Amino acid sequence: MSHQAGAAPVRPGPPRHVLVATDLSGHAERAVCRAAALAAEHGAVLTAVHVTEPDLDPALPAHAGDRLRAQLDRCAEAVERHAVVRSGSIVAELLDEAGVRGADLLVVGAHGGHRRTGSLLGGIPQDLVRASDVPVLVVRTPSGVPYGRVLLAVGASTSSFTAAGTGIALTPDAEHLLVHAITVPGEHLLLMRGMGEHELEQLRGASEERARTETEHRAAGLVPPPAHVLVTPGRAEDAVPELADRYGAGLVVVGTGARHGRLGRALLGGVARHVMQEAVCDVLVVPPAPHGG
Repeated sequence: MSHQAGAAPVRPGPPRHVLVATDLSGHAERAVCRAAALAAEHGAVLTAVHVTEPDLDPALPAHAGDRLRAQLDRCAEAVERHAVVRSGSIVAELLDEAGVRGADLLVVGAHGGHRRTGSLLGGIPQDLVRASDVPVLVVRTPSGVPYGRVLLAVGASTSSFTAAGTGIALTPDAEHLLVHAITVPGEHLLLMRGMGEHELEQLRGASEERARTETEHRAAGLVPPPAHVLVTPGRAEDAVPELADRYGAGLVVVGTGARHGRLGRALLGGVARHVMQEAVCDVLVVPPAPHGG
């Protein structure tokens, strides 16, 4: 990428319709309350969806609807809100409802309640991320405090910076720390072929300096630019969760990586998957645009 006078601005917009999944448990209520807070902040509509198992007693969905509305009453007094009870496969029903509503942000708890094994809400965030064409926010922490510091994980792809822009638009009042973790390509092979540690350290330093220049240039295209840009050696899978913890981030934003052809919807980049598993804070996972890189 050539270094022109200014980087092209990356301007994803804030959400207009937030859809949150809930199994009505206390853990899921964190997600409902976080979704409600974000909807209120951005003037967005909120839809809360509870998916029941098929072939239940007909009275149970009605009871679930009452509990769902009560959960919304506790979390979402100040927003336009809708309560929806559906029956079937959790991910399929959530995505169908999101399509019907035109939702542009999905919110789900990292842990669910007491449904049978394989159906727990806590077991489906990765499946939802794999299948969703819109960003998915996985909530772990209580929502009483707005996100104060947000870590934006980027790589070399344009889509990773677009994901960072999405995170900034979602959390405009937070302090944003942009992180790019790098490794020397073929480092292990170079050591096997006899490269000395001193030479390798020089190569690492040169790679890091090139990456820093490029990353700072591209970060300047984000609107607004992040307060801090950090280029660090190491694998992103390891570095991002560790840095999020070290800097006290309330949210990590990461892209899914590129999707390819018919199998694209089933792919989830190793960095996104690992961050979802290891980060102790909330995680926003952003898919690439259909035409994105």
